[in-house]
Amino acid sequence: MRTDAAAGVFVGALVVLLVSLLLGWTLLVVLAGAVMVGVLVATARQRRTGPDPEVTIRPGDERPWRRGGER
Repeated sequence: MRTDAAAGVFVGALVVLLVSLLLGWTLLVVLAGAVMVGVLVATARQRRTGPDPEVTIRPGDERPWRRGGER
């Protein structure tokens, strides 16, 4: 799930949660809370399972911005 879609689902569940709290509907409170937690878990898991970033912290000529003999 993309972050924009996840944010939309989270806000929608938040609205349902607030309305159900005002009306006293316990079942919708539980369902909206479960959806919100699910969205948070799904987006956190998605960020952790991505590939490792390509970062070079060693000095030397292997840096991408130093290719071509520029110094």
